Amino acid sequence: MILWMLGTVTLCLAAVALGFGWWGAGLILHPPQMSALEIFPEDFGLAYKKVSFQTSDGLTLKGWFLPSPTGDERTVLMCHGWGDNKGELLAETHFLNSACGFNLFYFDNRSHGESGGNITTIGCLEVLDFQAAMTYLRRHQPNSLKRLGVFGLSMGAAVAAMAVPDQPEVKAVVMESPFTDYRQVVRRWAWNNLHIPYFPLMMIVLWLLRLRVGREDVDSYSPVRFISRVAPRPVLVIGGAQDRLMLPDDVRALYAAAREPKELWMIPGASHGKCRELAGAEYDRRIMEFFIKTL
Repeated sequence: MILWMLGTVTLCLAAVALGFGWWGAGLILHPPQMSALEIFPEDFGLAYKKVSFQTSDGLTLKGWFLPSPTGDERTVLMCHGWGDNKGELLAETHFLNSACGFNLFYFDNRSHGESGGNITTIGCLEVLDFQAAMTYLRRHQPNSLKRLGVFGLSMGAAVAAMAVPDQPEVKAVVMESPFTDYRQVVRRWAWNNLHIPYFPLMMIVLWLLRLRVGREDVDSYSPVRFISRVAPRPVLVIGGAQDRLMLPDDVRALYAAAREPKELWMIPGASHGKCRELAGAEYDRRIMEFFIKTL
């Protein structure tokens, strides 16, 4: 009887753990706070072209190409964060077009904004999205490749760190609030938002994540493993001194893993996604000067 009861309890606990793991993996694949696309270039009086293109695994991604108002060839490929979209990134960075005269190319990652797809992986499959955006530029905006930079925010910064090494056309990269290690940032988000411990629950979550995505390497896509290969292209790494998700020490660790030429700017008082809000005009000036110097 005792053995039967112990076995029943063990099975119940295992079922609860697996159920939790399935739910937790779903939070990664389906961000709980997905932003609606409500910001458009016309809100800022900017000209643009709507574009769409295919990924290598058959998804349709949607984007905007904002031509330079001055005929400048310099172009920046823009990469948004987890749960965000191209409109929100446009609101923070359109000064690169309106004030600096660059061409800007925004696109929604899979399952974000107007793009197709049902899941996001915070890196692994989003590298395919970046590759598809580069293929679009090669086919439809070849002149943009002559002086091409990349700007990434949060997940977009991490994707840039992992994708740029295989894109020789990219001349320079700005990474704001990138994560360093995949498992570490997932663990920290779960603790900060849900107070879920890594052992054993998040270990189960990551195991089920691999099964649901069908990729054993999905949680090994960590920028710290790739960023050294961005060199000799210049890198500007930006972090918030009060960021509780991408901790300042983690941002500095990723910067340390990068090779020269590189720059680091930690913004006092800034939490995650609030670097421009805290730095103000200095933010715009530094990013414009970096791309003017490197493209």
